[in-house]
Amino acid sequence: MFVCSFEASHPAGLSSFNPERDESRIIPMPDKNPDTWAQIWLALSNPLWQGAIMAVTVSLLRVLYDAKETSKRRIIFESLICGSLSLVASSLIEWMSWPPSLSVAAGGTIGFLGVTAIRELVTRFLGRKVDAA
Repeated sequence: MFVCSFEASHPAGLSSFNPERDESRIIPMPDKNPDTWAQIWLALSNPLWQGAIMAVTVSLLRVLYDAKETSKRRIIFESLICGSLSLVASSLIEWMSWPPSLSVAAGGTIGFLGVTAIRELVTRFLGRKVDAA
């Protein structure tokens, strides 16, 4: 068993760790699963998530390129909302029985247009439908 026998005190007030003396600080390691990265890669290979990742990436790059928004919080929220809208579009694409690869294109388009433009388009579309009814 490895025992750290460094007894001098640290200038920052940190003491040496000796597992034989302080067993309450030992944290057990979680079970390791060698397939974890393969499962993550498999999940990310789904077009649904690829579209969401594309929307987040494109919207983040668009907002940073425009340099109109200075709040990091608003930049992150813009990207996350675009990713969420992309997930909605992906489920609509699946419901319409269109090719799943359209999710990536939809995600890129949503990210490029942004939340405000999407909201205006949907409001205008719904306003026409309500007026027609």
